[in-house]
Amino acid sequence: MDRRAFARGYAAGMSSDSLKDRLVQSLLAARDREAVLLALVDDSPPAGDGRWSAKDSIAHLNTWREHAIRALDAAQRGAAFEGPANDTDIDAQNAEIYDAHRADSASTVRATAAESYTALIDAVNACSAADLLRERPDNGGPVWRVVPGNGHGHVAQHLSYWAVDHGDPAAAEEAAKWSYAIDSELFPDNQPVADYNFACFYARNGDADKALPLLSTALRARPDLRVFALEDVDLEPIRDDPRVESLLGA
Repeated sequence: MDRRAFARGYAAGMSSDSLKDRLVQSLLAARDREAVLLALVDDSPPAGDGRWSAKDSIAHLNTWREHAIRALDAAQRGAAFEGPANDTDIDAQNAEIYDAHRADSASTVRATAAESYTALIDAVNACSAADLLRERPDNGGPVWRVVPGNGHGHVAQHLSYWAVDHGDPAAAEEAAKWSYAIDSELFPDNQPVADYNFACFYARNGDADKALPLLSTALRARPDLRVFALEDVDLEPIRDDPRVESLLGA
């Protein structure tokens, strides 16, 4: 699953102070983890057509963090956020981001990474309880959701992509497990979505045996996720498995 919104049942009952602290903790963890990929950023072109360099990946992560900053700033000011309420057109948006930043220098991308983390942490700290729980447009869920979605969860996703692309499935799984552990520890009210996302990691890599228990647990706790699962491209590699068909009622 990508960073789309699951508004219902998403930790709305957490205290604002606890939530703010947890959001900052997750961003500090994401920044430390992203350093592995950041260290590989240089001005070399991608290894082949359709592949991203480390610079492309970091520029992409930077841009989505900036998106989260704008969302939090708008909430803090009580203003309407001029940006996507969710990521329903994610492929087109990502293509635009790639084209906009592919010519950026490595030094610019590295500097922006540091700046974006600082600015996002500042934006979290500037928000009040009401700001963080403000609903985004079009049922996008509470605004605080943009932080983990564009923070540790997004970092783990791209670390996983990078590892798979470079022939290291063990590192890909380790990155997914790291993100899952953060979700479970810091955002326990969101456990069904964490289970779903972890299932999607295994599904993308064709491992139905590991994906199914997580997917089943997620759907039992959040039956509304089934509607999304029926069309989620992450599940395509295992969708023809009879067990998945039975679970989804497809």
